[in-house]
Amino acid sequence: MDKKRFFNKIKLVYLVLALFIALPGCGGSTYDKKGEEAKPSTSYEENSKVSEKKDITIAMVPKSLDNPVFLDALEQGERVGRELGVKVEWLGPMQSDTNVQIAIVESLIRRKVDGIVISCIDPIKIKPVIDKAVEAGIKVATFDSDSPGSNRLFYCGTDNYAAGVACGKALIKEVKAKGKDKQALDLLIMTADKESNNLNKRLNGFLETARAGGIQLNITGTLYCNDDVNIAGDMLENHIKTGDTPDVFFSTGGWPFVSPPESLPGFHAWCKDGGISILVDTYYPVLEAAEKGLADSLVGQNFNKMGELSIKNLYKAIKGEKIPSSFIDTGLELGNKNNFAKLLQGKQRWEIK
Repeated sequence: MDKKRFFNKIKLVYLVLALFIALPGCGGSTYDKKGEEAKPSTSYEENSKVSEKKDITIAMVPKSLDNPVFLDALEQGERVGRELGVKVEWLGPMQSDTNVQIAIVESLIRRKVDGIVISCIDPIKIKPVIDKAVEAGIKVATFDSDSPGSNRLFYCGTDNYAAGVACGKALIKEVKAKGKDKQALDLLIMTADKESNNLNKRLNGFLETARAGGIQLNITGTLYCNDDVNIAGDMLENHIKTGDTPDVFFSTGGWPFVSPPESLPGFHAWCKDGGISILVDTYYPVLEAAEKGLADSLVGQNFNKMGELSIKNLYKAIKGEKIPSSFIDTGLELGNKNNFAKLLQGKQRWEIK
């Protein structure tokens, strides 16, 4: 997927969308897969009007529009929508913001869309509006990040606890290989926020597995990047430069490695000096950074499957057909120093300029 010029245009997109949307902070797709500006079919205000529908409409609501990892889900969701004759819309906060997500779902309820699939920032805060949508007769599912206490039909995405377990097992292997399994290790964590259900499950799986395997971990710091790939790399690099260096770095997502590897010289030096780096995600920039020595092990997600299977199964529900499960597992991809290069060959470069 070509995400060319994604970041150098995103600020311009914010300004353009502000002319079209009535609610600050939310809107439709920012760019198509070729990195070109998408042309919204209607304004946000027009979209919010209740009108008679002729076609099935499903709205996909990511955590944010400025995180390009979600574009894989969008691409596949739109592809499936075209095959099924379904209109797939892409609406989300510009940056991760639960209140904006709630406002977007409220607008979708007013419009009486047929389906909503949402990646939940805060599973507790988003629950009432999900339940409200369900009560209004809208089929609602979650992808990437669940709200398990809500009345959503199903969750489509990674088994996040299993992803954390895989990361914990990878850490045990790395620690033993470096002969550090008999000593207490300082751990630096990066995650998006304190609320996300998916990220907390990954962290819990990682910590519980590592500690059950006899690894002593002392959490010395947690960096919260707010799901923002534009600042995550700087946060990590600046922390390393303080001299408060950990023995282990674990990130529940690939945010810091969206930045070019060359922008993390301090972290790279830390890795060369024996630091252990474990992350979730295996999209192109993360694998590229890992191959250059910035990670020991990776556990990847499949955003393509999230988009594809979310729309396929929500369509089935709208048509009155049975859903196979309340949890649709999109699988894991395991990466280490032995297969980083091979995995990278199967990915498409992100042309971030």
